[in-house]
Amino acid sequence: MKKILIAYDGSEASKKAIDVGMKCAKEEDSIILLTVIPAELVESSFVKMLLPTIDMSSVVQSGSFKEKTMETLSTIAREMEINGNQVSVDVEIGDPADEILLAAKTHDVDVIVVGYKGYGKDGRFLLGSDTDKIVRYAGVSVLVVR
Repeated sequence: MKKILIAYDGSEASKKAIDVGMKCAKEEDSIILLTVIPAELVESSFVKMLLPTIDMSSVVQSGSFKEKTMETLSTIAREMEINGNQVSVDVEIGDPADEILLAAKTHDVDVIVVGYKGYGKDGRFLLGSDTDKIVRYAGVSVLVVR
C-alpha cells in the first residue's frame, strides 16, 4: 500500500494532478488531498486573493476560511473515493511549498503529486516556484503534472 499526497489549490494544473494521481493509485493505496492557504490570504480582505474554489459569500457569513476550505476538499474527496481509494483531507496555513513538504514527511508519503503551476498569493498563476522548491527538497519522489 502506498500513500500519495496530492496538492490542490483549485487551479487547472492541480485538477490535472488529481486526475493523474487517481490514475496512478491502486485501490489499496491511500490518498491525502492537501490544500495550503497562504497566510497572507487568511489575514487579507482582498476578495481577488481568495482561492478560486471558495465561495466568498459563504466565507463571510459563517465559519472560518480554513473550515470552508475543508468542506470544499471533503466534497472533492468524496468524488475521488468512488474509485475505492481511502482519501483524507488536510488544510494547512503557511508557505505552500513548505507545508506540502512538511505534510509529506508527517504523513510518511511515498509520492507527492503537484501541478506544474498554480495560483500564487495574489491569485495570478505562478510558473512553478512552489513546484520547483518541492522537487528540490522533497525526501520522496515528486510527480509533476503538466
